[in-house]
Amino acid sequence: MRTDILLSEDFDLQEQGGEWIEGESDEQHVELLVLFQKGELKEFPFVGFGAQTRLKGVLKKQKFIRDLKVELQADGYSNPSILLTDDLSDFRIEI
Repeated sequence: MRTDILLSEDFDLQEQGGEWIEGESDEQHVELLVLFQKGELKEFPFVGFGAQTRLKGVLKKQKFIRDLKVELQADGYSNPSILLTDDLSDFRIEI
């Protein structure tokens, strides 16, 4: 379990009484990894799955799952479970 400064649903830093709130951050790490495009994080240019771009193109379900697992494993999540509907409209990640 990772801890970090927590972000709001709008990806703003959460604060209380002028202090940033820290807490369990695995869920937000995975969400950001899925959303980020490669090259979007200047400090780590090879990090990012880019789900939005992938979903716009021609996509095969098994390749989507495999590529996402590779990204999650590279970020330290050793055995992620990815559940994806056949029409690619919804997916869940269990870490």
